[in-house]
Amino acid sequence: MTRRNGIRTVLVLLLVGLGVVLFALGKEHQVFLDNKALAVGGAEVPALEAVRVTVDGGEPLEFAADDRDVVQTRGLRAQVKLEVLDGNGNVTKTVERSVSFSFEDRVMLSLPVLVQGGEGYRLPPPVVE
Repeated sequence: MTRRNGIRTVLVLLLVGLGVVLFALGKEHQVFLDNKALAVGGAEVPALEAVRVTVDGGEPLEFAADDRDVVQTRGLRAQVKLEVLDGNGNVTKTVERSVSFSFEDRVMLSLPVLVQGGEGYRLPPPVVE
């Protein structure tokens, strides 16, 4: 009888663990992409004039200064690719960054800080009223 209970306990624990893993992999996040000027560590980081952003290989979004948009992503991390554009639309700089999420529903990323490679790129998400 104890062997049977031991096997049942192990199976229940495996099912609970599988449920947690599937929840984490399927968790959807709203990622706000913000291209506004920002003060980080006492230094002013100006907004980018033109930037193209791709999140997890999805549709590229183009941003001008002071733009903000939102994308949906799934999983514990997202690959963000930023291409800084000149006045003619040519790529002058490309930055790729892996951004990890915990169990947050919404996060906001500062595009100018991501391009500079700084660590203060995570901002508090906007408040929904």
